[in-house]
Amino acid sequence: MLEIVQSKQRKMYVVGIVSLLASAILTSISQVYYANKVQLVHPFLFTGISFFITAIFFQMVAMKQRVQVEWKRAFLPLLKLNLASVLAFMGFYFALKYIEPAIVSSLEMGVGPLFVLVIALRTRVHIPRIQWWIALGTLGACLLLIYVIFSGNSGVTEWRVENSWGIVTSIFCGLGAVLCTIYSKQLSTLGWSSSMILSKRFIAIIILSFIATYDTLILYFLENIAWIMMVTIMGVLIPMYLLQKGIQYCETFIVMMSLCFIPVFTFFFQLLDPRLTWSSLTFTGVCLLLILGILSMWQEQKNV
Repeated sequence: MLEIVQSKQRKMYVVGIVSLLASAILTSISQVYYANKVQLVHPFLFTGISFFITAIFFQMVAMKQRVQVEWKRAFLPLLKLNLASVLAFMGFYFALKYIEPAIVSSLEMGVGPLFVLVIALRTRVHIPRIQWWIALGTLGACLLLIYVIFSGNSGVTEWRVENSWGIVTSIFCGLGAVLCTIYSKQLSTLGWSSSMILSKRFIAIIILSFIATYDTLILYFLENIAWIMMVTIMGVLIPMYLLQKGIQYCETFIVMMSLCFIPVFTFFFQLLDPRLTWSSLTFTGVCLLLILGILSMWQEQKNV
């Protein structure tokens, strides 16, 4: 009986890892494409439209599941998840306007594991020493990438004061991503399916985005409907679903570290953008994050 349970756990782990990797590839492609588009428009035009479409889709799926919801128990985790999603996604799309996509992804994913460990300490959860070394290593890689930005050696090459906002919001993204994982797991333990969570977690993003862009939203959508729908489906909707599956089947730490694959994929995809050039220091930073991500997954698999 024990062997059957362990085998099932391993299969769930594999499903979670595969889902996270597929989500990373699709996400990295959409990040590069969006970063190019957002240079001439308000960064929240896309978030309002895209996440509204995503929420409607998953609401339709959730309605078919007919799951009874205990709103009194779910309200607080859902509220926290919405606020964390604002930090994670709106901060991320804002940062893409000022920093090359690979560094935005790297800063978000790199500081995430350290936030996980800090939160774990506050809740008195035991943390293996290896995880501390991995988290500190990713922090060091992030500091290298911040240096790359300030020194003008990134793919953008030109330093501007506005780049500082990109750095700050990227770090807030990391905190938001960790909190999203935690509160999503809380809703999962209450019986919420992935579709139910994804249909409700973007309410705050949609409202704030619509408020920020109400004067140009409709006209922009009508003029750019083709690429917005494409990026919404391939770069938001599908990756979100896959990420949610990863969150369900993997621990918070492994979710955050496995997402370190995104900067590597993004780095190579962004070379197709004529705005950006090759940066050896950026490549070094994202490779360090990849190595640490693989080490983290290996360590987690040993404990399964």
